[in-house]
Amino acid sequence: MGSTFEKETEKETKRLVGRISGIEDEEDQNFQRALKFTWSNFKFHSFLDVDSHKVERSINGIYEKLMVHSDVSKAGSWRRLTAEFLNSPLPNTEGTKTDAHYGILSLLLLLSGSPSNTEFTERPRLREAEPEDSFDWGKYLMEGEDVDVGPFPDTPEWSEDESEDDDSQEPISREDSGIHQMPGPGWNNTW
Repeated sequence: MGSTFEKETEKETKRLVGRISGIEDEEDQNFQRALKFTWSNFKFHSFLDVDSHKVERSINGIYEKLMVHSDVSKAGSWRRLTAEFLNSPLPNTEGTKTDAHYGILSLLLLLSGSPSNTEFTERPRLREAEPEDSFDWGKYLMEGEDVDVGPFPDTPEWSEDESEDDDSQEPISREDSGIHQMPGPGWNNTW
């Protein structure tokens, strides 16, 4: 094997066989048989092009089935996500809605046992985080200003002790509140 493409393909084929078979030892006899079979299929099998119309019919059929079963949110996610995928660029592929797009969707449809019969809640995808602004805007905006921060710069100018009156700290007695109990029968009316 001489070309870079063939070396890369062999490396990826080994990774595929190892991942699917679960055999990590490349010298294992079963690994070598699986590798030979896979490599033979890649080299000599003529794979038919994917039928984009058949994939579209499957996508629409799943959407309709979800709507019939009143899985409206799942159906909406299905329609939106498949359309978004078909209109997204793929690495090493020019254009959208290419055979590669439909080939990937066809593979996923074939691998799924019952795509409309699964629990699904669409999770928000993580976008690349915007870089955090580490610029000190306070320092920049106060540049040239002469501000006296006093002995304790982290303490605000006001404090709770200054804003409260001394009277508010004393408990209210019954006599001060204006509430008097009326004596009931049998009580002496002297207070």
